Amino acid sequence: MTPAPPSDTAPVDRQTAEKQLTNRLSVEAVRTALVRSDEDFSSGQAPGLVTFRVMHQLATGEYEGDAQALLDHIAEDFSRRRQFRGIIGKVAIACQGRQAAAASLDSGGTTTRPGPVFDLIMSASSRDDGVLYLQVRFHTPPAETTGAEGGAERLHPGMLFAERGGRFTVLRLPEMMDDTIQIMLNQSHDIVQAGRDPETEFFIR
Repeated sequence: MTPAPPSDTAPVDRQTAEKQLTNRLSVEAVRTALVRSDEDFSSGQAPGLVTFRVMHQLATGEYEGDAQALLDHIAEDFSRRRQFRGIIGKVAIACQGRQAAAASLDSGGTTTRPGPVFDLIMSASSRDDGVLYLQVRFHTPPAETTGAEGGAERLHPGMLFAERGGRFTVLRLPEMMDDTIQIMLNQSHDIVQAGRDPETEFFIR
């Protein structure tokens, strides 16, 4: 039998060998988590690690996954909430802050939440079927911005975000007509509940 060639590696005791194995397993675990995180981003699932880029995509409507699921995930961490709120505040074309009192309700069952740039008007269906009509009514047309070729481009509101009690809700908006957007919702919708809470803040992107 041919003897084994001498090894250049010094022998280690059992405790050292176990420690080295544990370190290798820890490194592999981190690598696996990063790979899964990348897969989550590409598949649109809410990942464990939410980067600034992904939050910016979410705020600007470019995120292709479940936006509400990702918002719920962001809300679980104070630092992520603060960072996302800063992003949405910068990219929003219009905002409505907290109200001094609850939105006013007239005799016809219409709730109005006024703001400096737009009003939120919620009207219950006359059929008493749990349906509510939400109007986003701008005081003036949304401001224009400079396009890629230097010309002025009209801003088109596409998403309504609400922050209420540290949690975010998003609603995609249909096309605006005559400076007003109207959408039909169930009265139990989170946006409706947010509109009735004077502590809620709204952002339109």
